[in-house]
Order: sequence, then C-alpha cells, then structure tokens
Amino acid sequence: MHPLNNPLYKRSLEESDPALWSRKDVQALVVPGPDPYVSKRGRVPVITHPQPMEHIMERLQVMEVMDSHDYDERDILLQIFHLINFYMRTVGDDRRIFVWNSGTHELEVNGESFAIPFHLGCDVDGIPVSHLTDSFARYEERRQLFPDLVHEPQDEISTDAFDVAALIAQAASQKKSIAAHDGIYETHVMYPTSTYKKLVVLTGWVPSTTITALKEGHETVEPIILSREVIDVPSKTHCDWKEIDLHQIIAGFIDAGARALALEPREP
Repeated sequence: MHPLNNPLYKRSLEESDPALWSRKDVQALVVPGPDPYVSKRGRVPVITHPQPMEHIMERLQVMEVMDSHDYDERDILLQIFHLINFYMRTVGDDRRIFVWNSGTHELEVNGESFAIPFHLGCDVDGIPVSHLTDSFARYEERRQLFPDLVHEPQDEISTDAFDVAALIAQAASQKKSIAAHDGIYETHVMYPTSTYKKLVVLTGWVPSTTITALKEGHETVEPIILSREVIDVPSKTHCDWKEIDLHQIIAGFIDAGARALALEPREP
C-alpha cells in the first residue's frame, strides 16, 4: 500500500497521547481489511478439569437473562476475564508453551511513552498477541486527563483510538523480539459490546515501518489494516467446548504467537 500522511507528525508530546487522538487521526492511520472477517481458529484441547470454567459460564448464563438494571457490567467483564485467563492457561499447557497475563502497557509516539489501558493481555512466551479491554478501562485512563469526563457505553461502530494504539503497542513489543512476517505484525484487541453479551475481536496488521515512523515522528506511515469479528460471550455449560468461538480464537492467538517465535531473530 502507498504511504499515508502521518497524522501525528510534528504533534506536541502532550497531543501525541493516544488519549487525545481524534477519530480523524484513527481514520488516517487505519484502512479497512477483509469484511466480513473470520478470525483464525486453533485446535481446542480437551479440558480435563472443566469445573472452574463451568462455574464462570453458569454465572454468565444467569446474567444473560437478567435485566440490565440488575447487574453491574463490570461483574460480567470479570467473568469474561476469568474465562479467557483460564482458557489461555489451558491452551498453553496443552501446547507446552508459557502463556500468561501480561500485555503491553505503553506505546512510544514521537519519542514519548504513553499508557495503554486494558484488563488482560495474552503473552505467548513473552510475545504479546492480544488485549482484553472495555469502555471502563478506556474511561479511567482518559479521566486522568479530564477529571469531569462522563463514562459512555461502548460505541460499537467506530474504533476507539486506544484500541488502535493497543494494536500498535503489541506489534512494537513483538518487534523487539521477533522478525515480522513480510514486514507485518499481527495483533488483536477484544472488547465487549454495550450489552456485554458479545465480544468484538479486532485484528490489526501493523507494518514494521509504521511502528518506527510513529516512534520517531516520520512524515508518512504505512496504513494499519484492521478487520473485526463479533462473537457471542459463551454462557451455555452443556455444549461442546470445541465448538465455542472464543475458545477456538484464543487457541488461534496462541498458535499464531508460537509460530511467530519461530521467526526469530528480531529485526535490526
């Protein structure tokens, strides 16, 4: 693709913060990818001790039929967090690879590092592959700059600047450890819709040159390609675990991270 004008070129350090990126900035950095898009799936292992996962999904099932005024969205997110964390570790054990909750907490833009808000990060042997976030995580981060900011429910149409920043930040962390496949790093962000009954799965293909251009303040950048898929938050305990989209996608993230590790050493 042809390079684009870097919307953050010659931006002051304060205004380089992703918390202040405008919708126009995001549109200048991102181009739409395949639509509809089906995220890569992986083999779902046998779960020998499913009781913790069954308990989480039972709670999600109860919340699914409750009126939205009778539960706190953050409690639903906590259950989603526990479900994904449990499954990350299950797949890691099956693949015999170290998987843990870490993620990438900062992005460097124009020579300055800025915080990236999220709740859970999936790292595969030190390679970040996905973040789980939501409107509350983004709100709490922005509120540090704007104390009077009011929380707004998830906007399910436009892409939040923090999510684009998270995709780039993960790619930048990958670049420190592994080479890019054809000059591109693949990263992911997941967040619940406003009802917390579905998850949006963003996949970003971030050029290595764009990471450098944003970090060093170059005049042009190569665009980030972005696709999305919407899946159900699993809540049915009596089902085939192997058919659950979220399980397949988490396995796919981890498998992709394991394949990326084979591309070492990192770029110069």
